[in-house]
Amino acid sequence: AMSQENVGTVARLYNECWGLGNLELVPEILHPDIVWTAIESAPDSGTRRGQVECRAHMNDWLESFDLGHAIEEARSAPDGRLVCALHGVGTEKRTGLTTDIRYGAAFRFAPDGRLVEIHEYATHQEALEAVGLPE
Repeated sequence: AMSQENVGTVARLYNECWGLGNLELVPEILHPDIVWTAIESAPDSGTRRGQVECRAHMNDWLESFDLGHAIEEARSAPDGRLVCALHGVGTEKRTGLTTDIRYGAAFRFAPDGRLVEIHEYATHQEALEAVGLPE
């Protein structure tokens, strides 16, 4: 069964913490051992480790964009990871241009409920396949 608490944690990451630029929430949401892997084909590809690197990653985005995220679908994988279809909208502060992206991510949770792994994929389908879920 999917934990609504876990879905809530992911929603907090994107909406309360990152979306509002409230990065003081990082220690509440991200475990100290967090590993965050961005979409391979993305300009910000790569893996960030620990709260400091992840916070810097979020801050880099916030310097240029106002961000909004929606979780369009969430499913539990057999190993307990949560797979979400994400819809991100970024409005560039300088130009007002909006970038709209739909992608997938798999989230692993520490025993204390905080996120310990975030792995982003170019599509929701890739995220489902990565955790062994059928379409």
